[in-house]
Amino acid sequence: MRASGILLPIFSLPSPYGIGDLYEEAYKFIDRLREAGQHYWQVLPIGPINKELCPYQSSSSFAGEPLLLSLKKLEEQGLLSQRDLRGFEKVADLSQEERMGFKRKALRAAFRGFRAKLQEDEEAKLHYKAFCKMEEGWIDDYALFSALSDYFETGDWACWEEGARKRTRDAMIQWTIKLSYEMEFYRWTQYEFFNQWDDLKTYAHEKKIRLIGDIPYYAAYESADCWSDPQLFQLDEESRQIFEAGAPPDAFTSEGQCWGNPVYNWETHKEQGYRWWISRIRQQLRFFDVVRLDHMRGFESYYAIPADSESPKDGHWEKGPGLDLFRAIRDELGECSFIAEDLGYLTEEVRSMMAEVGYPGMKILQFAFDTSEENVYLPFNYDTDHSVIYTGTHDNDTTLGWYEKAEDWKQRFVSWYLREKSEIPEWRKEELFGDRETTEPDDIIPPELAVKGLIELAQSSRCDTCIIPLQDYLLLGSEARLNVPGVAKGNWRWQMEENAFTPELAEEISEITMRYRR
Repeated sequence: MRASGILLPIFSLPSPYGIGDLYEEAYKFIDRLREAGQHYWQVLPIGPINKELCPYQSSSSFAGEPLLLSLKKLEEQGLLSQRDLRGFEKVADLSQEERMGFKRKALRAAFRGFRAKLQEDEEAKLHYKAFCKMEEGWIDDYALFSALSDYFETGDWACWEEGARKRTRDAMIQWTIKLSYEMEFYRWTQYEFFNQWDDLKTYAHEKKIRLIGDIPYYAAYESADCWSDPQLFQLDEESRQIFEAGAPPDAFTSEGQCWGNPVYNWETHKEQGYRWWISRIRQQLRFFDVVRLDHMRGFESYYAIPADSESPKDGHWEKGPGLDLFRAIRDELGECSFIAEDLGYLTEEVRSMMAEVGYPGMKILQFAFDTSEENVYLPFNYDTDHSVIYTGTHDNDTTLGWYEKAEDWKQRFVSWYLREKSEIPEWRKEELFGDRETTEPDDIIPPELAVKGLIELAQSSRCDTCIIPLQDYLLLGSEARLNVPGVAKGNWRWQMEENAFTPELAEEISEITMRYRR
């Protein structure tokens, strides 16, 4: 079935607290998606973010980010009072970090309210205990890791005292007792997160909207996953990384990329029947209707850089688990709804793996105009409907920013393709770009019209599914870019302005969607 959707991280929703949440603005966005005739909302990962706000460097592969909790909903539950929220009147004078800091304090106040509630509400106590029991496979490790990170003021667990670092039996008992209150706080954040998420997902389904999420390929070193299961990663006797994950030089970065994550010990994963991966996938399928598998190329072969190296160019390729992992997932979980992020340099082995698993891959229009008419990302070269097309992803510039910075020849290539070779109907081309006979030879399409043309090019393609970042529909420039690969600081901070997704824009998107039978 042909369908379309919009990409917008939840943390990019409007909010006075510096980060979007799971309640009013999220519900409003779902309403707009419905009005716009969309079927999907792609939200990226929702796990705990690191200090640079990166959702791909999470402290847990199973938890949700506490800052995504809605204070409004906690207030409606009676866990927060107006007094708890006092002192936040001068929002405009606060930085994003200060606003998020206020939210963290408010969550502490809500936790105190929750503890008081449990003293009086036996049903709430039983419900909370049942949740903790259901999630016991990961939640205690997450809670203790988070509490220890606060205590030692770092998530770099190799710097902790020896007993905590090595998880000795006596140390684990002592730290669990010492940090019991803090552990309970972190368990509670997950209880509330799962409740709010379930409500959001139910609302989305009522509006016929399905949720697409991302599962990062790698776990972070500073994570409960790596600390609690170090044998799953390539670490030395001092619990330090032997190799660092990354990528060789490519279209994004000429020097290559170091990502900071430890690479997996795939032999141990296989010996354990891939239990960690299966549990991880199961958790994400609980959150999402469709899961995008990040860095699909890494399952066939991954790029390992010596941890003491100063250059990604010193890395080398190692074999990943390949089909063995996906067979184990299928045997345990049945057929799963995946999208495979199959970007970058693909070998024949990767293509063979993709063909065998049968997951839809990705087509990125910003990659289509770098070489020639033979470029595999140009829509007239697509050889299958079984793909998901994007104008760009979270790692790309916005399409307006990309086009404005593109070389003259590339803008001419885009303009020629949109006018002459795209599947956009001729009458629509004239509406968008004007009468061809009245334009100058080799005329370059103005930036905003080029963005609209590329959106229609994606929608008109043969791909089953089309996902457009909201920034492109809003015609925003590079100021709205989410992430610059290879740059550690300053990313993931863009937030949509309140009421930017207007009913008028929803109607315009709906018309485009219907035009191309999505």
